[in-house]
Amino acid sequence: MNATLPDFSLNISHRRWVCVLDPTLALSVHGLPLLTRLGSALEVWVARELWHILDNTHFYMGRPEILLAAGGHGSQTERAQAVVQTLREWDRIRLDNDPSRQHCYWIGDSPLESFLPEGIEPDIVWRYEALSAALDQRLPDKGAPLPSACRDTATLAACLPAAFVLTHLADESSPAICQVLEGGGIPCQEVAACDPWQKQESDLLRQVLVQTGLSKWIWSGLRLAVLHLAAPAACAVEVPDLEGVEHIDYGLDETEIPAIWPSIDYWREAQGFWYLL
Repeated sequence: MNATLPDFSLNISHRRWVCVLDPTLALSVHGLPLLTRLGSALEVWVARELWHILDNTHFYMGRPEILLAAGGHGSQTERAQAVVQTLREWDRIRLDNDPSRQHCYWIGDSPLESFLPEGIEPDIVWRYEALSAALDQRLPDKGAPLPSACRDTATLAACLPAAFVLTHLADESSPAICQVLEGGGIPCQEVAACDPWQKQESDLLRQVLVQTGLSKWIWSGLRLAVLHLAAPAACAVEVPDLEGVEHIDYGLDETEIPAIWPSIDYWREAQGFWYLL
């Protein structure tokens, strides 16, 4: 007797690779092309402070030097003009595009102002706020827009499983975000080109750049880099006990944070590792 088995197919869905876009890269002339193209292949996240900057574009258009990172090619005037043009482009398209179509996500000033991918645990907002508050205590230049945006970027990378920061080199030293983190006591070292783990990962990411049509930007001089953050203590963040807390400000209000989160350095022994892509 012959038995016939019905056709069987198995479809395994893999979650997208998670990329956090460096704010200095987002505000460069390459920022928008990267965001719109990479969204077709990656889950792209942007820093909360970037939206704060874009909510005040008229202010920064009049003072673009505030948004200039150290180093960079060209004169300060040329770089400032490029920032102004980029702000105009962001301002033009940000309200005309559906972020879900771009696979672009962020954590806002409150859960209602956040845009999270389907299936992600909602307690990520709590973990983000705790990590962001702890990192803010480490940084020497509190309140400045670029350090704040770098803080938010690093916090996202620590919160999201398997996430990396896509950044760039504006000069011959290291990415600007690494310099900000090192100012907060978080060392960042370059990974050797001969490292086998680096080679395997960078080969995969280069394939993404080819598939999304971004190779031309590399040939035109864009020096992309990948930053990974290892923050073992960040795994200890727990959802706080909110009993007795009448009002919660999800932003970094130093007068309210101690009432919700304990004073714990979640960034102790944290390290950054970067390589040129």
